[in-house]
Amino acid sequence: MAMAERQSIHRESLEAQIVAENVASQKRGSIFAFIICLVALVGGFWLIATGKSADGLAAIISSLTALAGVFVYGKYQQSKERKEKSQALAGRMQT
Repeated sequence: MAMAERQSIHRESLEAQIVAENVASQKRGSIFAFIICLVALVGGFWLIATGKSADGLAAIISSLTALAGVFVYGKYQQSKERKEKSQALAGRMQT
């Protein structure tokens, strides 16, 4: 009995670590994405200011499009994962 309790505590601590690392990883990813997008936007505005308006607009539009695409794809993946988990949970409850 004690061994099962220790294993349960150990599993719960591992799950807590995984959740904490996933949150930290997502936070780092958001920060890096913001920095990359900001650099692309500043570069685009700099190109516009130096007379290369087509290149500057392309840099701005492409960075914003990429950022929006990653956001939409991430939300789609989260939605898909939630549906799969809810279906799995419903399947376990029926048995």
